[in-house]
Amino acid sequence: MHTAEEIGIDDFQASRSPDKKFYRTTPLKGLFAREKGGFYHDGRFADLSEVIAHYSRVLGLSLSDGEKADLIQFLKSL
Repeated sequence: MHTAEEIGIDDFQASRSPDKKFYRTTPLKGLFAREKGGFYHDGRFADLSEVIAHYSRVLGLSLSDGEKADLIQFLKSL
């Protein structure tokens, strides 16, 4: 469970949840099945590279292009 601030987005959907505060992290198993509808609770990211770019900004990740590509391939394998 994560607050909107932790994941760098608005709290619109979280404020409508039963606890009124948190987003539930979607399990990564079968992540490839979500590629057609976009990623995140509202599909705001079209592909995994957009998700990685978002978290790179929010969390200050310093991943090389190769590491980003490896991460995408790893996530697709789940």
